[in-house]
Amino acid sequence: MKLKRTRKERTCHECKKTILKNESYGQRSITLGSKQDGESESFDGDYLVVHQMRIKVDICQECAA
Repeated sequence: MKLKRTRKERTCHECKKTILKNESYGQRSITLGSKQDGESESFDGDYLVVHQMRIKVDICQECAA
């Protein structure tokens, strides 16, 4: 995993440790939701329901190794 330096204080998603300014951190994407294919549903063209999405979370240097 490629690490980069943070410009602001962050929290590690894995161990909940604080990542201070100028420390190295990585990012990992996690999946939220239960649908396997990532489909969305539309009802009468007005509503859009997405069942699955991916977001990036911050990981400290120790957890990234």
